[in-house]
Order: sequence, then C-alpha cells, then structure tokens
Amino acid sequence: MSRCKFLCRTVKDTRKLGKLLGKVSFPGLVVILKGDLGCGKTEFVRGMAAALGIPEDEVSSPSFNVVHEYDNFVHVDLYRVKSGFEDVGLEEILEDDRVKAIEWGEPVLEELEGLPFIVVSCKESGEGRIFEIEDYTEKICDKLKKLCKGGIDVQDS
Repeated sequence: MSRCKFLCRTVKDTRKLGKLLGKVSFPGLVVILKGDLGCGKTEFVRGMAAALGIPEDEVSSPSFNVVHEYDNFVHVDLYRVKSGFEDVGLEEILEDDRVKAIEWGEPVLEELEGLPFIVVSCKESGEGRIFEIEDYTEKICDKLKKLCKGGIDVQDS
C-alpha cells in the first residue's frame, strides 16, 4: 500500500483532484471516501464523474436515493445506511466493471478483499482541505503526483 497527500485550497482544486483521479481510474476501481460532513467528498466525486464523461451538474449527493448509476460510474452514499448493504445492491455494484465512488464507505472495507480499491480521506486544514489517499492498487498515487505538478499542492506523506 502506498500513500499520497494533496492540499486543495478551493472547491475548484477539489474537483480538479477528483478529475485527475478519474483520469487514472480503471474499470472495477472502488474509491472509498471518508471525512467529516462538508469536507468535500461530493465535490471530489463530481470531478471524478466529469473525467468519466458525466456532466458535473448531474452528480449530487445520493443521500436519499443512496445509489446513482451511470454507464461507466456508480456513486454511492452510505451516510444513512448503517447495515443491510445488500438492500442497496452493494454486492452486485462491487462486482461490476464500473468505477465506484462510495461516500461514508468505511463499513464496506472488509468486503473489498480481492478488489482494486483506494481510500480517500479528507479533512479541513488551515489552508484548505487535505486529501490523503491510501492506494491499495499501487497504481494511483504515483500517477496522481505526476499529474498534480504545477497545480494542486502535493504534500509529504
């Protein structure tokens, strides 16, 4: 597992980092997003979706519908789901080839064995938001660092 950290000073930076992650994503990748309410998880997902050809304005927090599905992307928000993940079809979603972004996905980490996944944690800092990525694929962090040069601040991890 490798780690990388990025400082996003603005919402635009947050979307840009998400967009860069979307560009280096690959079929079947699961992105678990965690962090406090309002830290930028959905903005990050909007950027990912844009890189995958989905208009940013079509992506909203699926807190009430729980799952939003697109041709090549699935956005899940488990904030209101504490158990009964089978009721939202999570097992089937995890098995398909679409890129998946799962907000509040910590409870499903144990279900990801054998799947390519990363964990994106966001937290507030005095300068903006820090996004730390735990890369269990060993394919994402190096690519993101290269793409961010001259744009988003790469932090020492």
